Amino acid sequence: MKVVRSTFDPRPDLLPTAAQVDDAVFEAGNLHAAAGIGKVAVARVPSLDAKAGARVWLALESLQVTGSFKVRGAHRALVLASRRGASAVVAASAGNHGAGVAYVAQKLGIEATIVVPAGTPKKKLDNIASFGAKLLPNEGGYDAAERFAIALAKERNLPFVSPYDDLDVLLGNGATLAAEIHAALGEHAKTATLLAPFGGGGLASGLACGFARARREGPGENRAVWGIQTEASPSFALSLERSAAVESYEGTATLAEGLEGGIPERAFLRAAGVVAGVAVVSETSLAQAMRFAVKDLGLAIEGSAAVSLVPVLEGSVKDLTSEVDVVCVLTGRNVDPSRLVW
Repeated sequence: MKVVRSTFDPRPDLLPTAAQVDDAVFEAGNLHAAAGIGKVAVARVPSLDAKAGARVWLALESLQVTGSFKVRGAHRALVLASRRGASAVVAASAGNHGAGVAYVAQKLGIEATIVVPAGTPKKKLDNIASFGAKLLPNEGGYDAAERFAIALAKERNLPFVSPYDDLDVLLGNGATLAAEIHAALGEHAKTATLLAPFGGGGLASGLACGFARARREGPGENRAVWGIQTEASPSFALSLERSAAVESYEGTATLAEGLEGGIPERAFLRAAGVVAGVAVVSETSLAQAMRFAVKDLGLAIEGSAAVSLVPVLEGSVKDLTSEVDVVCVLTGRNVDPSRLVW
């Protein structure tokens, strides 16, 4: 496991304010249940404590209604877009964000068009289609799909709902989840570090801002969130090392297709200012984590979720933090049987 720490200062101009975090958390409390979005289940796993050298908790967003945390951010973004009069939206997605947008759009009576990259697992395509969205397959990886979707939204004069570079999505995904994790941990929240998958950085940034707010700290003050990437697509790690955003990255084949691609400059600077850093894990260790989740935890989770388990299973948590509680955020369950590692 490769560890890259962030030395960047917070960028207040790119971050949500305390009032915006509070508003997102309050609205989620009022609206999520009506939309079928559940509070996160947080479970203790004492059998992993000795290996991790810390108390281990799992935040099971894989149990969400669409099979992923992404429905949170989609809900906030589309509710606000609907209030502004939008009747249709465009999004790009490797699967889970698209399903979240499609699910919420169906609830709100909004038309959703989702551009998906080549190689998106059938399970995720079927999930998006089941909620009535229009699927537009695109050649190439995620970066190419996003460029096409942005151009399409501009051409049609429709809102583009970014999965990571949108404050409404960031607040919905990360800030609401952080508040629920904080509440579930109780006194343990004071000594907790969160391990979260890192793709475009929206979840990690939102978690960092939301958890800091719940602990009444400033963003970036006591960094409690570590991002986890795979060596097949380590764009954030490379960006930290180069002190410049790696905006496009065509990686190698990976079990964590949801974490593929580069990171735009704004998203990079936002995340770098609030997260502790990133751990880059191997595909072999990722496969082992997926296998462990199935056989030992009874959880069929996708590779993009299982990355969070790797530091615990490798016994390398102490390379990241000296805190005594560690929360692995398991973000989604939408994995094709062909990709599930037994």
